[in-house]
Amino acid sequence: MSSNKEPCRVWCRFERKRKDGSVLKLRIQDPPSSAQDHVKDFIAKYFLTEETFQKAAGISSNPEAVEEYRGILEVVIKLWTVVICCYDDSEEVGDILGVSIVELVEDDSFDGQQLQMVENRKLFQIVGECENLVKPLIKDLKGYHSGRGITVHPDWRGLGIATEFVKIRRQMINEQNIPMSCAWMTSYGSQKAAEKDNWETMFEIAPEELGQRCDVAFIDPPKTFKLMFVRNPNSTKQWSN
Repeated sequence: MSSNKEPCRVWCRFERKRKDGSVLKLRIQDPPSSAQDHVKDFIAKYFLTEETFQKAAGISSNPEAVEEYRGILEVVIKLWTVVICCYDDSEEVGDILGVSIVELVEDDSFDGQQLQMVENRKLFQIVGECENLVKPLIKDLKGYHSGRGITVHPDWRGLGIATEFVKIRRQMINEQNIPMSCAWMTSYGSQKAAEKDNWETMFEIAPEELGQRCDVAFIDPPKTFKLMFVRNPNSTKQWSN
């Protein structure tokens, strides 16, 4: 359990009914500094092992690759905007039920060339290929949010937590004069969550085609991988496509 005495914004509170009829009170908030290690552990335990691109790269099957991945995470998480879902039964942050991450894209992305483990290089190759595919569509837009992952604890899936995370991403750009939030949705669940919040599809590619480009095989992928996005119509920063 982590202290929540420091000022951490609560983005929303919501309730969900479980199959047994019990009601869960949940909230999405900024994580306190005391919860940072728990956030990183959550990402490594669930996102690393279950997200489609990361499974295809095979990182979790190599302990050395996992260690290197955690080292990367230590650095990049300081640059990301992270929110967590937890129980709303006290001011303390107990178990983390889900994590959502976005990055404010202003400069060129980390290319992964300096990585030692082939699995991590493969992940960055996949992500880099996706970025190259959509560069002509986004052109020179800077200062937009790019999703770096949504993951929910397996025991708490099916309660619409991912949908709430997606709504918060829209709220963030509306409040911060950011023109767009986008993310590669690599599962049916994330695509469905974005569709519920009326996100649009900017680009999509069949897993077979992306797999050929990157020499990987994706495990149980959706029909297509979709770059989905939502605009902030009131932002003073727009792009010309």
